[in-house]
Amino acid sequence: MSAGPTVLGVTAGADGTLGDAAPDGTGPASHAAVPLALDAVTWTPSTRSRPTIDDLTLHIPAGQRVLLTGPSGGGKSTVLRALTGLLDTSTGDLAGDATGPTRPGERGLLLQQPLHALIGGSVGRDAAFGPENAALDREEIQRRVTSALHAARVGLDAATSPWDLSGGQQQRLALAGSLALDPGALLLDEPLSMLDRPTARAVRAAILDVVGDRTLVVADHDADGWAPHVDRVIVLGAQAHVLADGAPDDVLEQPDPAATPDPATAPDPTAMPAPARASGTSGTPVLSLSRVSIARRRRRDEARGKRTIASPLLEGIDLAVPAGCVAVLTGPSGSGKTTLLRTILGLADPAGGHLERPEPSRIAFVPQEPEHSFVARTVRTEVTASPWAHDPGLAESLLQRADLGHLSDAQPFELSGGEQRRLAIIAALAQEPALLVLDEPTVGLDQERRTQMFALLEEATARGCAVLAATHDPDLITRAHVRLDLAEHGGTRDDDAQSASPEPAATGTALALAPATAPASASASASDTTLRPPRRPRPAPADVLNPLTTIAIAVAAAVGSFAIDRWQLGLLSCVLVAVLAPLAVRGVRSTALRLIPIALAAVGLCWSTVLASPLPVFSGTTWLLGLKEALRIGYFVAPGVLIFASLDPTRLGDALGGRLRLPGRPVAASVAGLVRAGLTADVWERIMTSRRLRGLGARRDLRHPLRSGAALVRLLASCTLALLVDAVRGTEQQALAMDARGFATAQHRTWALPSPFTRGDLVGLAAAALLLAAPWVLRTVLGG
Repeated sequence: MSAGPTVLGVTAGADGTLGDAAPDGTGPASHAAVPLALDAVTWTPSTRSRPTIDDLTLHIPAGQRVLLTGPSGGGKSTVLRALTGLLDTSTGDLAGDATGPTRPGERGLLLQQPLHALIGGSVGRDAAFGPENAALDREEIQRRVTSALHAARVGLDAATSPWDLSGGQQQRLALAGSLALDPGALLLDEPLSMLDRPTARAVRAAILDVVGDRTLVVADHDADGWAPHVDRVIVLGAQAHVLADGAPDDVLEQPDPAATPDPATAPDPTAMPAPARASGTSGTPVLSLSRVSIARRRRRDEARGKRTIASPLLEGIDLAVPAGCVAVLTGPSGSGKTTLLRTILGLADPAGGHLERPEPSRIAFVPQEPEHSFVARTVRTEVTASPWAHDPGLAESLLQRADLGHLSDAQPFELSGGEQRRLAIIAALAQEPALLVLDEPTVGLDQERRTQMFALLEEATARGCAVLAATHDPDLITRAHVRLDLAEHGGTRDDDAQSASPEPAATGTALALAPATAPASASASASDTTLRPPRRPRPAPADVLNPLTTIAIAVAAAVGSFAIDRWQLGLLSCVLVAVLAPLAVRGVRSTALRLIPIALAAVGLCWSTVLASPLPVFSGTTWLLGLKEALRIGYFVAPGVLIFASLDPTRLGDALGGRLRLPGRPVAASVAGLVRAGLTADVWERIMTSRRLRGLGARRDLRHPLRSGAALVRLLASCTLALLVDAVRGTEQQALAMDARGFATAQHRTWALPSPFTRGDLVGLAAAALLLAAPWVLRTVLGG
């Protein structure tokens, strides 16, 4: 679809501002930059006794570019939420005046973790979420999606899954989601902290390209990196008290030489020297890799249904890390740092070469999401939770040196992000490991906390511990004795880095967004932004069915099961299900996994029927009665389980909201939850892995079955709690992202795609009729 010379449905002005068509259709009605204001605002979360924001007054004129900086825990993220008008008074007490937006999407908020901002099941539907909340028609939604994806330089097909993207691509997509509603202000929460230098440069360039005359507020620890691009710098202290406010040159005229380097502007780590071994270290390496190769994860050839292995991700890796040495793994996003860490930790086998590492009890690991490893009720007990942490004195000393002593009785999950990271690091050091493995250990830490962390690592190396960290942080890289750049070993570069362009000048005319017919980058020109259903990795014939037809099939089978009154009828009915099953089956293994719970339930029901029967337990009649109940429950559930594998949450929302006209907000919220539920298995795996690496995995002991069983229950309970905490926090952040795109005020909603019925649905409805009628017909024929 060509959108002509328009951007988001209107002609782009020279200043890059956009707008909807005027109500009378005669021309554009551009949404200009908006001012932001807080007057004597105090915000106290319900979970805390002290306010996060204490009597803050802040006025930002329309079109001004502002940097919020200051130490971790100062409330920068909360101030952004207040400026966006998204403080939820059901979760805290708000005093003062925090003026909210005047229209949906007027203030675009980008979260620090782009994964939390993703809402749709595809790139296109994620960008369309805001325009749907604004109740725009489908043609206008398509124009806005096309222009927003081009403006943010997403460069991906609209049908691509957002969960498979790199961090930089996800950040661009989140930006596109905000742009689709033409915000008058953009508010960014540390948008570059999770990105490598080239990717950060590309994302920053995309942000500055689209700001135009909009109001811009960036919360970031780095001042020097953003200073050339902003008009004003505000330094926030504890409880969001303003410590300094003024022009960048005035506030930063005496910059701290140890200030956090910006990943987009810091010296290129490839130019930094990397001696092969730390000064004063010698002897046998604690960790040794010789000509190691790492293969990509196995995947199936969709066309042939065969299992294949892609080309190696990394090849020819040589690395020696002796005691007392700090080594770092560097490389662009997607280059294989985390995959290599998994291999070093023993979670995956190398494809080739030789690897020597300490025993598992001598290795400690700190994941990128530290809260996934928490198991204890208090900070103090968390430090000594591992059975490999034997020295209470060392644990107490680490608590004090990490400035966590005053929080020793707090719940680990209630700490701030920086506090959680410090806790995870000292819990790992309390194990007195021979090898400490860290994944992005400095993310979210201000300079003071980073200095504390570096001091802890130096003390650990002084005791003979070898440290290996995967990082983008130039400051940590300069402190390392050994550096391994994975880009030199076949590590693929993030698409964001490849498409990086120089940042716009800090002064001068703002760049205007390209029209929808002229992509903003070469990569974007190859993409198809036409909205369409998400791609299925392994399509099945049932995928073409309208979701309402899918539901009809499941309901028909459930109703038909009530006709089964003998085992012969149940057997014939299940044979019918087996005949129809190939229409919905994607693979033997996945289908078997879906049917295993049904089989277990059927066996349990059969046994329960036998025990509850007044007939003798060992009589054939009793067991045939149990078999009948088992076959009936199978017929009741199996068709629905099989057919729901083809049920796409996004298409289900289109059917329920667009065709059945059910209330839009509950449907949209349910779809977003179902889409995010697909991440649960990955999160569970990371949580279980973190516990195993801390020596907390359950072990089967046939000599002590009760003890091992109790240990397994404790492990599962701990993992379940961590999973629930992750789900709650992820849902909270996603709800915030949804409200920033106009969801909170979406009284009436439209849907970007229709929910059509096709000829395939006639076949599906025929199958539903067959599943409904067959048991009743067979019952009549058999004389029931």
